[in-house]
Amino acid sequence: MYEKTESEEVFEHYLSSQSLTWARISDLAAKHPDYKIQHKNDVCLFEVKEFDEPDVKPSGGFSACPAVREKIRQARKQFKSFKDCCCALVLWNSKSIYRSVLLEAVASAAFGEYVHFDAAASGNLRAEPCSYQFSGSAGLTPKHNTTISAIAILNPYRLNHMWLEMWRELDAKRQRGDEIKPWDQFDILQRLPSDQPATYSYEGTIRTLVLENPYARKAFPPDLFGPFDQRWRMQSGWFSLAFMGAELAGLKRNGVPFIYL
Repeated sequence: MYEKTESEEVFEHYLSSQSLTWARISDLAAKHPDYKIQHKNDVCLFEVKEFDEPDVKPSGGFSACPAVREKIRQARKQFKSFKDCCCALVLWNSKSIYRSVLLEAVASAAFGEYVHFDAAASGNLRAEPCSYQFSGSAGLTPKHNTTISAIAILNPYRLNHMWLEMWRELDAKRQRGDEIKPWDQFDILQRLPSDQPATYSYEGTIRTLVLENPYARKAFPPDLFGPFDQRWRMQSGWFSLAFMGAELAGLKRNGVPFIYL
């Protein structure tokens, strides 16, 4: 009997939370992706991959890109016979600190190992999202892996109210023109009432960060997303946030900075 991986369990939980009708593709001799969703007139296929600990743990600095590119290479084989379908690689990591599914790491593996940030957004305590430009070796190009419509990063989401209060104090300091030192955030956390436990909103929520492939043969549906999801795409040479789900957009309107969305 087939035993589901952790990533498959989490992905199924995510799909069910979005009230999507999905099916697991039966195990066959031929290579195939894991899941199928009928979305309007399109069939969307998903290959779910998770990261384990590396056989040899790196010492010193290391790049997260090779491990992500290996997942892209593996997914390409699963999608090989489905070139006319929308195909998405889903990534999940809960086991290894040597593997990263942070947006910047996955985007760098996909679009170019050298990353340039827009200076305006990166200097505002991340109240607004950054945009990125990439160069160098890439997993997704106009000639390679065009069957992959998108990479979806699967991860948990919760809003930490203590961190939010810390950010608001730092932002108030910034607006007064005061210098913000690296250790200020720790000083603020120590000053916050120690007898009050950390509180969270949306505990247990699973969401996706969807990185659209601008070179894809078949585009990922623009309306296949949930209330906590983010959608990123290439726009005028910059990889930027295209839109957020309704719940995140509401939090942003209520003053929650992007770093916590």
